Amino acid sequence: MSQHRGIWRRQVHLFTLPYLLLLASPCVGFLPDFWSRVLTLSWDSHTHQYITERAILNVTLETLSGLKKHHGNHDKEEVRSCLQSGDLLSNAASVSRLGRGFWRAVGEVVKSNAATDFRSSTRSDPVYHFDSEHIESATVMLRRFWTHTVLSVRAKEYQSARHSLGQLFHSLQDFYSHSNWVEMGQSSIYLHLLQPDEPAVPVAKDTPTCMECFSTTCRNNLLPRLKTTQENSQLLTTGYFSTFPPKPQGKCSHGGILDSSRYLGAKGGINKDSTSPLFSPHHYLHLKAATLATEATLTVLRDLRDSVGHRNFLNVKQVPALVFVMDTTGSMFEEIHAARLRAQSIIQSRANSPGQLGTFVLVPFHDPGVGPAYETDDPGQFMQHMEELMALGGGDEPEMCLSAIQLALTHSPPLSEIFVFTDASPKDAHLFDVVKALSLEKQSKVTFLLTEDPNYTKESRGRLMRRKRRSREPLSPDRFNLYSSLSSLSGGLTIFTTNSDIHRVSTIVEDNTAADKVPK
Repeated sequence: MSQHRGIWRRQVHLFTLPYLLLLASPCVGFLPDFWSRVLTLSWDSHTHQYITERAILNVTLETLSGLKKHHGNHDKEEVRSCLQSGDLLSNAASVSRLGRGFWRAVGEVVKSNAATDFRSSTRSDPVYHFDSEHIESATVMLRRFWTHTVLSVRAKEYQSARHSLGQLFHSLQDFYSHSNWVEMGQSSIYLHLLQPDEPAVPVAKDTPTCMECFSTTCRNNLLPRLKTTQENSQLLTTGYFSTFPPKPQGKCSHGGILDSSRYLGAKGGINKDSTSPLFSPHHYLHLKAATLATEATLTVLRDLRDSVGHRNFLNVKQVPALVFVMDTTGSMFEEIHAARLRAQSIIQSRANSPGQLGTFVLVPFHDPGVGPAYETDDPGQFMQHMEELMALGGGDEPEMCLSAIQLALTHSPPLSEIFVFTDASPKDAHLFDVVKALSLEKQSKVTFLLTEDPNYTKESRGRLMRRKRRSREPLSPDRFNLYSSLSSLSGGLTIFTTNSDIHRVSTIVEDNTAADKVPK
């Protein structure tokens, strides 16, 4: 029986190891997620995912509870309105009542955190992981992530904020796993990392830091000065990982079976990434490191809440902007009037849904002028700006439409609805790939309302014939193909109509917006 059990264990190990190495080879921090904990057989390890999710959940519930106490029962609707766009309910007592929007937002932060271990540009860079004693440059980068996160939230660029916040969390959490902070007997977080005014501990740049260790568990392999609790004598160090940068003699390694530098003097390692001796020579300190990493993550979230305000902190989901790109050449009088009516109708519809007004963007264009982009959160000001649009001059083929769409995408948040009113083909077709990439990156829909039929022939009447007489060149029936391709790729529509039908057909703008509210 024992022989069969031994064979079974060897088979399991042989089966697991290739997957383990495939998953973990770029990982140089706390294990990234649940599956890495499974494959390393360290079930009680705290992962980046676990630390991040619990911290966000705790601070969110703490914030909601504080809002309830502050507003009282008589102001429940105001609290509910504050949380509407994030699909969070004002009852903070139950985790189950946090909406899908909340968990989707948390997932974006977690994904960005884990990607630091797998992205080619970051997985081997010691600055992103506090490896190889790059403590000072890693601290500078942490502060940049913090600044970017705060500015993104204030600019209502929530996806960008979640991306930088995930990167910040990864590096910050790695500090406690990769440094000797825990071994120095510290019971509180290292405030200097994000607060320059707090005292700094010097880095042991030219000082040996480790003794040789010849077992999987490395106890007491740090030199005495790297473990002292006396503040004036303390030095910080972090382990070297792999062969870049080269590890100087006498320095500590990251350690574990994935770290080739563990064979160089001083042999062994000091990482506390998991509870597995196979991967973490200081596995016995993993829980202490994870506790401090969690406290540091909580502190960042509370500081972020205090910096941007409770409302912005809880606004986990960006309300898409309503964007109009308007051809303002002389032939566009009816289209401009129809766009005004549709914008007014959509604004009135959104006004009945708290938290759904969002941003309004207007980009006019003709030839050769484009813009400027007008952006506001005030629907009244937006409508006033729409009223000031005039159809003047121009009227010939083609126009600078793609330039205007590029400007609109630049000024609008992700997941926005962009409606283009024109009767001309693009003069700037060379921008198609740029505009396509930008629309896909922002996941914004581009819908075209074209008051020109691409199937008209030489015998057709009306504006097409007048244009042909002016240009003395036949208009290609394929001249709107780029618009059709862009709308199809972005999930929008291309609608062909005429001046006489534009008011009726433009109702599709209202219907499409109403049917595609912010996903919950």
